[in-house]
Amino acid sequence: MPRETLHEMLFALLLYLACLLPEVTTDQKIKEVYWHFNTTELLMGTNLNASSVFNVEWRAQLNKGEKVSILTYSPSSNTSYINESYRKRVVFSHMNFSLMIHCVTFSDEGVYTLTIQLLNKQQQIDRSRVTVIIPVSNVRITSDTSAPYQGENITLNCLGTAGNAMSYSWQKCNQPLPIGNRTILSKDNTSLTLINIQQSDIGNYRCVAQNVLSCGHKDFILQLCAETGVSSWRSYGIYGYPGYLGYAIVIFYIFSWVKKTRKSCSKGQSDTIYENTAFEKKQPNSCKRIPPVYVRNVKK
Repeated sequence: MPRETLHEMLFALLLYLACLLPEVTTDQKIKEVYWHFNTTELLMGTNLNASSVFNVEWRAQLNKGEKVSILTYSPSSNTSYINESYRKRVVFSHMNFSLMIHCVTFSDEGVYTLTIQLLNKQQQIDRSRVTVIIPVSNVRITSDTSAPYQGENITLNCLGTAGNAMSYSWQKCNQPLPIGNRTILSKDNTSLTLINIQQSDIGNYRCVAQNVLSCGHKDFILQLCAETGVSSWRSYGIYGYPGYLGYAIVIFYIFSWVKKTRKSCSKGQSDTIYENTAFEKKQPNSCKRIPPVYVRNVKK
C-alpha cells in the first residue's frame, strides 16, 4: 500500500474519532445536588442518542456506607432491572436516562453515579452528590433579659426550630452587624453578646437563619430600662425598692413629726393651766370686803 494512501487513512480515522469525542467524553466531576425532604426529586440523565448506547446503570454510594445498584437498562432489548427496595419509589426515563425518586429522606443522601456504556466500548460517567435539606422555619430569639440597664451585658440566642444545614448571621437596623470590642459572636454565630450596653446600642437586631434552599429571620428590639444611666441600687435604694435605707428615712421622718406634735400639744396644755391659776389668784382681790357688824345688847 502506498505511503500516501496510508497517511490519508490515518487522517480520516483521526477525524472520525474527533467527531465522536463530544459523545464519549468521561466526566469525573461531582455535581452538588440539594433535595427537599419528603418530596419527589429528579436526577438528570444525558442527551445521548439511545441507538449508540449499549447499557445504562444507576448506582448509589450512600452516606451510611451502603453501595446500591438501583437499576440497569439495555436499550437494544428495551429491558430494565430495578432494585426491589427502589421499585415503588423510582421512575426511569428511557429517553434521556433520568431517574426520579419519590419520598426523599435523609437515608437517600450520598453519591449517585450514572454510567453509560456505549457500543464502541466507551463510557460516560456522571456523578451527583445528593444532600437532603429541610427548609428553615420558626426562627426564634431568646435572651436573659428584655430591657437591661445601661452598662450591663445581654446575650441573644438564635435558633431555627425546623431546618438543617443552617448558617446564622446577625444584622442591626437591616445592616450587617459591626463586630467590635463590645460585640461577641459564638463560633456558629447562634449567640450574640453585647457588653457594656450604651445608648448607641439601642435598635432592632435581626437573626438570619438560612440554608441552600430557604431562609428565615427573627427580630429583637433592644431597649434600655427606664432609669437609663442610673444604677439600680441608686434608683431603688439598697436591696430592692424602696430598700432598707428608704424605709429607715421614712420611719425617721414619721418619728420626728410625732415628736414635734407631742411637744406642741404639751405646750398648749401648760399655757392653759397657767392661765387658769392666775385667774383663780386674782379673783379674791377683786371682791370687796364687808366690815363686820357688831350687835349691842340694849337694856329695856
